[in-house]
Amino acid sequence: MIRQYKLQNVQTIQCFVRALASNSKNNHEKVKFDSSATAYGHKSKSELFRGWFVFKLCSYSSLVNNLSQLFNISRTILGQRLFEYIMRSTIYGHFVAGTNKTELKPITERLRKHGVKLILDYCMESDISSNNNQQKINSSILNPSNENIYNENLLKAIKNVQTAAELYGSSAMIAMKITAFVPPDILQKLNQILEEQQPSTKLSILEFVSNTSTMNKDELTEVKHLIQRINRIIQEVKKHNGRIFIDAEQSYFQTAIHRLVLELQEQYNRDNLIVYNTYQCYRKTTLNLLQQDLIRSKTNNFHIGFKLVRGAYMDQERKRAAEMKIIDPIHPNFLATTESYHRAFVETLENAKKNPNKVHIFVASHNENTVQFALKTMDLMNIKRDDGPVSFATLFGMCDYLTFPLAAVGYDAYKLTPYGPIHRLLPYLTRRAQENRAIFAKAEKDRQLHYKALKERILH
Repeated sequence: MIRQYKLQNVQTIQCFVRALASNSKNNHEKVKFDSSATAYGHKSKSELFRGWFVFKLCSYSSLVNNLSQLFNISRTILGQRLFEYIMRSTIYGHFVAGTNKTELKPITERLRKHGVKLILDYCMESDISSNNNQQKINSSILNPSNENIYNENLLKAIKNVQTAAELYGSSAMIAMKITAFVPPDILQKLNQILEEQQPSTKLSILEFVSNTSTMNKDELTEVKHLIQRINRIIQEVKKHNGRIFIDAEQSYFQTAIHRLVLELQEQYNRDNLIVYNTYQCYRKTTLNLLQQDLIRSKTNNFHIGFKLVRGAYMDQERKRAAEMKIIDPIHPNFLATTESYHRAFVETLENAKKNPNKVHIFVASHNENTVQFALKTMDLMNIKRDDGPVSFATLFGMCDYLTFPLAAVGYDAYKLTPYGPIHRLLPYLTRRAQENRAIFAKAEKDRQLHYKALKERILH
């Protein structure tokens, strides 16, 4: 059945790609991605200068590679107060929306006037230690202090849901990472078990590991606590009629994360769409996984939401594969990833058209060609911008020249928006800057449009 499904959809994709070049419906041409006035009209002169300056700094790879050390040295020399002032005036102020609801509110209202909504992310995550990269999993200790940390993160996540609901009502959306709620070595071990044994989807993750001897009592308790925490957060989202993205993470976590999110979708997406899964299109297995998930959602009759991303951990994944002498899990180059992304979009959009209101796609891309491809494909399939199956999202502080022009002509457009105290966001900013160094190096258009908008503002 899956083989037949794949063949039919590959043929459909090939037809779409050939037809795009001759498509005469120019709905997408009304979106002007070179308009500095549309992209940055919501920003003040000081914000425009800050944006230009930050993108200029981030174009230097030597600075980005040593960002963590620079942060530590600067904080030591300047002191916490002056350091935070400088951060708010530069990288934190540009890529982070604020520390709390009070600071978020004016930004929310300003962007709402331009048709752009926020997806709130109170940044929390964790990773395995560097000396754990060789799959040495020492996770049998149930640490009360760790339990307190993950329970505190649960309360912060619930507060994030409530903040989003207060700012946006029933259209509220949040994002989160599973690693904020479980010891990373436990999640890594669970991931390894699921990859090696590939249990039937008829059994839940908890049922499967409980019926095997692969985890000890304390490890099982940690898995149970993780599932309880995630369910509690989604119940809060459901209570406020909101929606939630669960982000993809590194490959040594991702099988477990993906399987868990599918179970949550099947549980909570019966009547409407609440939970979204994230698909990293730089992974070689993503297209097959996506096809299987579409079949599962149709067979088991639940709504399914897709957040399509290229993937943020390329350097880390390649380095790990080389060190461990395993097959690199990601595509060999940018073009292969782009093809994977475009095929994934066509697959999901075709299903969204066949199953109205059951499938929804977020194009979470900073690549203008990919966004153009999505618009052209929507035109080809006669899916209007206000029909509902497709939304667009970019990170706060990046690619406003994509998001705001889309919103200006009626597309559903969002900014994925981190917020929180500066000390919590520094590791996030460091990781994101390093993970997105290729984007920053090529962010010439963002820099030029910031400069153009600033120049126009000063002269007029």
